[in-house]
Amino acid sequence: MKLTRITRQLGYILGAQWTRDLSWTIFTILLARYSKDMMGQLATALAAGYLVKTAADVGLNDFLLSSFARRDGRPRVLLGQVTWLKCFFLFIALAVTWVLVLPFPLEQRLVMLLIAAGFGLDGVTDSFFALCQARGRQDVEMRIRIPSALFGIGYGIVCVVCQFPMLAIALYKPIESVCCAGMAVCALGHNPLRRLTLAGLKDLAVKMRSGVIFTLMAACTMCYNKINVFFLNQNSTTAVGAYSVAWETVEGLSVLVSSALLGKVIFPLLARYWRENREAFRQLAGQTARSLWAAALPVIFLICVESDRFLPLIYGPEYADAATAQRLLTPCLATAFLHNLAAYAMIGMRKHRLLLCFYWSGLLVNICCCMVLISWQPLEGAALTLTITKVWVAILTVGYFQWVARPMSLRQWGLMLLAIGACLALWYGLSLVTWREVAELAGLVPLLLLFWRWRPPPPFEREQAQARA
Repeated sequence: MKLTRITRQLGYILGAQWTRDLSWTIFTILLARYSKDMMGQLATALAAGYLVKTAADVGLNDFLLSSFARRDGRPRVLLGQVTWLKCFFLFIALAVTWVLVLPFPLEQRLVMLLIAAGFGLDGVTDSFFALCQARGRQDVEMRIRIPSALFGIGYGIVCVVCQFPMLAIALYKPIESVCCAGMAVCALGHNPLRRLTLAGLKDLAVKMRSGVIFTLMAACTMCYNKINVFFLNQNSTTAVGAYSVAWETVEGLSVLVSSALLGKVIFPLLARYWRENREAFRQLAGQTARSLWAAALPVIFLICVESDRFLPLIYGPEYADAATAQRLLTPCLATAFLHNLAAYAMIGMRKHRLLLCFYWSGLLVNICCCMVLISWQPLEGAALTLTITKVWVAILTVGYFQWVARPMSLRQWGLMLLAIGACLALWYGLSLVTWREVAELAGLVPLLLLFWRWRPPPPFEREQAQARA
C-alpha cells in the first residue's frame, strides 16, 4: 500500500473528524461563554458518557478491526453477534449510571443519562465503522458521520444561541447518535440484530473469551482518562468547566491523530504486516513514530507559550485560570501520539496481556494522584494527575515498542533531543532580551526543521523511507 492510498483514507477520516470538531468547537465556545456552570455540567456528563460508551462497546472494537483486517470468518455474522452483545451491555450500563447519579440534582441526572445514552449508541455503531475501516471504505464512514454531526451538534448550537435550558441542549447527543446509527443500518443493507441463533450465541461466547482482554484494557484507559473529572466535580462545577476548556484543545488533537490516523488507517496495516512482512512492519512503525514526534513537538511548544492568550480570547476572560492547567496537559499530546502507536503495535503483535498490565498500573497511579493532587490544588491537580498517568503508561508502552521493534535509532533520539534543547535555549534566551513573539518564533524554528526532515516520504514501503538522521 502506498502513501497516496493511506493519505486518501486518512483524508476521508479527517473530513468527518474535522467537520465534527469544527461544529463541536463552535458549540463549546458558545456554551462556555454563555455559562461556566453549564459548561461544567456538560463536561461531567461527557465523562459519564465516555464511561458508558466503554461499557457498551465492551472493548471489542480493536478485536473487530483485527478480525475484519485478517478476514477471519464471516464478517456480517460477527458484526451481528457483537451488535447484540453491545446492546445488552448498553442497557446495563445505562441502568447502573442512573443509580450512580442519584445524588445529583434531577436536571443533572437527566442530562447525564441523555448524553450517556447517545455515547452508548455510538459504541454500538462503531462496530459497523470497524468493518468499513478494515475494508478500506472510510468514504462510507465519512458520508455517515458528517451529516449526523452537523444535524446533532447544529441542534445544540441553536439551543445555546436561543439560551434554552441544559436539558434541551443535552438532546444534541441522542439526535446525532440516532442519525448515525440509522444511516449505518441503511448502508449495511440489512438489520444486524436479526437471526441470532443458539449456535451464534455459543460462537459469540467463544469470541468473548478472546475479547475480554480488550474489554479490560478499554475500561482501564477510559477510567484513568475520566475519573479525575468526578474528583474535581466534588470541589466545584465551575472548576470542571475550566478544566474542560483546558482539555478541549489537547483532547481534540490527540483524538485526531490516535483515532483518525493510528486507529483507523495505520493499525490495520500494522496488524497485517506483523503476520506477513516484519520488515514492512518496522519501516511503517519507524516512519510513523518519527513523523508523530516531529508533528507533536511544535504543537506542544505553541500551546505552552500561547495558552494565556488564546484561552481568554476564545472562551472569555473568566477562563484565564485554565491556562496553567492547559500547559500541564500538553505532554499528553506526545504521549497520546506515541503511546497509541505503541499500543496498536502491541495489539498487532498479540501482546494484549502485557498491555493490560501496563494499563492496570496506569489506573493505580491515576487513583493515587487523584486522591493526593486534586485535594491539594483542584484544577491544576486534575491536569497534573492525567499528565502523570499518561506519561507513566507511555514510558511502559513506548519503551517496550522501542525494545522489540526498534522504530527509532539512538541517533534519531539524539537528534530529537537536540532539537528540543535548541528550541528551549533560543526561546528562553531571547525572551530575556527581546519581544515575546520573536523569542517564540525563534524557538519554533528547530522543531519545524525536525518536522521537515522527518516528514513522511512518498510511499512507506520503499527502502528510501527508512530512517534518515
